[in-house]
This record gives sequence, structure tokens and C-alpha cells, in this order.
Amino acid sequence: MEKEKLEMDVLNVEEAAAYLKFSRTYLYRLAKEKKIPHINYGRHILFRKADLFSWLGSMVEYKKEEKR
Repeated sequence: MEKEKLEMDVLNVEEAAAYLKFSRTYLYRLAKEKKIPHINYGRHILFRKADLFSWLGSMVEYKKEEKR
């Protein structure tokens, strides 16, 4: 049930910015440069919460182990 709710949640720019802890300006720039998954709906930009969650996961960097 929780996974279904996550997939159905659609956020506007202000809500997505709060969710990601980004400024609205930065979020608009990422969307304009097509660096973040979003939906253009007329003059509105929308974000699916599940897409943002996956996008964040893809941004994780792991420290490589150093060879000695």
C-alpha cells in the first residue's frame, strides 16, 4: 500500500523543493536543463514523488576502497 501511495503522489515545484530541501530556483533550473525527472503540464511543472526518490538514489556516490 505504501509503495502505491508513493507512486501516485504528484508534487508541484514548491512541494518538490521542500521534499528535496532545494530552493525553487534550483529546482526550476534542474527541470529546464532536463537534469531531473519532471512533467510539463501547461505552464506548470510537476514531479512524481516516486521519480524523485529514484533520482535521489541514482545520485548516491560510494567511496572507493583504497588499495594498499
